[in-house]
Amino acid sequence: MKIVLIFGALVTMVAAQSKKPTDISAVAASGTVSGNRYMNSFFGLSVDAPNATLQLNPLVNTDGERARLMQALAKPAEWEDTYTFAVLADSLSKYPQLQSLTQYVRSVRHQLEREGLASVREEFPITIGGVRFTGAILEEHVPAGRKYYRGMYSTFRNGYILSFDAEAASEDKVNELVTKIVKLKN
Repeated sequence: MKIVLIFGALVTMVAAQSKKPTDISAVAASGTVSGNRYMNSFFGLSVDAPNATLQLNPLVNTDGERARLMQALAKPAEWEDTYTFAVLADSLSKYPQLQSLTQYVRSVRHQLEREGLASVREEFPITIGGVRFTGAILEEHVPAGRKYYRGMYSTFRNGYILSFDAEAASEDKVNELVTKIVKLKN
């Protein structure tokens, strides 16, 4: 009797740990755009992107269990007001060896460096919408000779790695962008 109870408890625990996360298509479908606002009920997320054009679910990769849920492109009057912003979701189940957000952001940063961007600020903690994220900031030059900054910010949420990919004319504007336009329910 004692062995059966212990075995039964173990079976229940393994079943709970191996529960399949919500399908990425359902995560994408839980997002909506209305005017300059993106909302995603799965993540308890809202993004108010002023003076921008928003595109819903431009990329959903069901096999890879990842998606670009929303992207915003600013309609600026001046270069300094230019920004882009994207909400990304990547299933944690695809990263069984992942041990931390720092490890994930470092991996993304290294990939961007291989694509020609230069690191400005390596992995750092930042609070966005009351939630702890890990961020990194890189720099890229555009053909007109100007440079822009790209920030990558990630957190674990509901079995996914929720990330924000933001670009702006300065490092300060990148951080300001994510901390001002994003709201998360805790």
